[in-house]
Amino acid sequence: AAPLIVGSFASLALAASKADSWEQMGTPSCNRHNLALTTAGVGSALWVAFAPLVTKIPGTNPLVSHQSYKGAMRAGLIGCYGSAAALGAAVWARSLPDRIRHNPLLWPGHVVDGVSKSLVSLAPQNVDDPVQVKYALLTSSFLVFTGMQTLCNMPISVIPSWTSRRLSRAFPAWTLLGAATSFDLKEAAESGRLLVDENYRYLSNGIKGFGSLYLGARAGALFLDPSFPEAFHAVNQVPGLAVAAILMVGLTLRSDKK
Repeated sequence: AAPLIVGSFASLALAASKADSWEQMGTPSCNRHNLALTTAGVGSALWVAFAPLVTKIPGTNPLVSHQSYKGAMRAGLIGCYGSAAALGAAVWARSLPDRIRHNPLLWPGHVVDGVSKSLVSLAPQNVDDPVQVKYALLTSSFLVFTGMQTLCNMPISVIPSWTSRRLSRAFPAWTLLGAATSFDLKEAAESGRLLVDENYRYLSNGIKGFGSLYLGARAGALFLDPSFPEAFHAVNQVPGLAVAAILMVGLTLRSDKK
């Protein structure tokens, strides 16, 4: 997920450097990424805090977990994720229109309106444009995988992360960021700004970096990990979904040129 995070922050930093006022940081793209980073940061901080419960091995008493963090490591991770979430939330709130910013009771409705508008705009504007289709498919796929990892039980929840009970519930935070990034790139392709504006280059490189690392990790598991397939019990139970995830992520490497 590191390329997605770097790409998002780099895009926001570039937008901030060019903005003359807070209102210019209130574009749909900036709002979307600030909220996605806030959600990912809060979700990851909570996961670190409650990792022993989330990754609990069923039937163990006293509690035995696949993953837990203690001491400085736990505090450092929560602090990093929490500070990133606080930054994103602060910038989002400060860049809201005055009427909404001064009335926090309007914030949830404003978020719901924005999310609803995005959801009904998932389809590509021009189905004959392969770049628009690419990012529309990536957005939808990232959202589906986010829902699967969050709501489904094992073994479905291990897709696309392949992390079993260790990290599978932490991964949705970053596939959600992938969905926000892909949607921004879809809108940029529709408006003709994808290959023109520099901030979209950061987002595009972030998506491609994520895809390269993901596919490289899967190839390493398949061909270099001596414990495969015995140690991948959950993945072996859903081979169709595992292949679908690999094919979906493979779309990230397609060129942004038509």
